[in-house]
Amino acid sequence: MKHWYAIHTKPRQEILAAENLRRQEFEIYLPRIKQAHRYRHQWQDRIDPLFPRYLFIRLDLGKDNISPIRSTRGVAKLVSFSGLPATVPATFIDTLIQSADPNTELHHPDENLFEAGNIVSIVDGPLEGLEAIFKARDGETRAIILLKLLGKTQPLRIDSNHLAPAAH
Repeated sequence: MKHWYAIHTKPRQEILAAENLRRQEFEIYLPRIKQAHRYRHQWQDRIDPLFPRYLFIRLDLGKDNISPIRSTRGVAKLVSFSGLPATVPATFIDTLIQSADPNTELHHPDENLFEAGNIVSIVDGPLEGLEAIFKARDGETRAIILLKLLGKTQPLRIDSNHLAPAAH
């Protein structure tokens, strides 16, 4: 009977490991997430593994030869406890598959990076280093924040690429 197992990969080699295991005709699931990252003063979408350094493989330990897995490029090891491969509940994998976007197979965090009332840090421009309260989006690239200046809270329009979640 087939069960899901976890594979620990080498750093940043999840995709390489998945491709090489698929070539060996193993059933693989590598959940990925699309999320915003700050790069060169702008927010850009990037696709990363949902669980860095891990992917899932479906095996029948009684029938499948697992010895090639260890020597597959990108694979560090099959996750085991007391010398036995650790099973991952099928319901967990099914839930991951169902929660992914059916067209892209990607997981999406909350689409809005900031919500009204969040404390944000200004990370670029003349107000760099100050904190404010996020109020609302103002178009695609601008945001309205509430900034406390000279004892008064002032609304201010700012490029949303100049904001980051506060470190609190």
